[in-house]
Amino acid sequence: MMSADMPKVRSVKWWWISAVVVFAVGMTLALIGVQRDQQLISDLVRTPSGCVSTIDISVTGRYYMYVETKGTIADLGPCNNDARDYQFDSAPEVSVSLKSSDGTDVDVRSDDSIEYDAPDFAGKSVSTFVITEPGAFILVMQSNEPNAVIAIGRNASMMDGAILISGASLVLVALALLILAIIATRVSHRARRRVAMNARPEVYVTYQSTSDTRTSDPWAPPRPEDRAGQ
Repeated sequence: MMSADMPKVRSVKWWWISAVVVFAVGMTLALIGVQRDQQLISDLVRTPSGCVSTIDISVTGRYYMYVETKGTIADLGPCNNDARDYQFDSAPEVSVSLKSSDGTDVDVRSDDSIEYDAPDFAGKSVSTFVITEPGAFILVMQSNEPNAVIAIGRNASMMDGAILISGASLVLVALALLILAIIATRVSHRARRRVAMNARPEVYVTYQSTSDTRTSDPWAPPRPEDRAGQ
């Protein structure tokens, strides 16, 4: 039995529970973010070399043009009458022009800051432009590589998604909590060992009261008269 004043060892189970919960939430958000980014990449508008394409843009903002090194393009009619896959070791050189429906040139500027590499598509930005008024735009892409394909759309970087970033951040927090849980568990085990080593059993002895003060010891030293007779 330990006395009440012995140190108590604090439970560390809440460190482990917190780490597991935060990790689960973080991984869920990260997976949702990856799926969202892959869907965004899949939904980019694609056009092959030699095509004059009409693109309807209904939301203002910044857009990018990407040259893809891996992907799939659907049947686009006379311009591309067969769905096909394409893959290149390096991005082909392309020339792109973009005009509004009234023939006004859109200011397209060089930009190679965005990349994506999903299971089905891979590409890198070559230019960017800003749309201030929604409408229909005419895109012309030319390349010496007949199988070259460009994609147009929003920022498709898989590292810029808010959901993915939030999920990755929570996973890092969970790893930090896991480290703290391991440290707390070791400290707790050491404290328990110290408590066990320092514990002393308390023995309670009771004595039966008696009025007889004579000793019950059967042995007594010899008396003087006994020694005199020797």
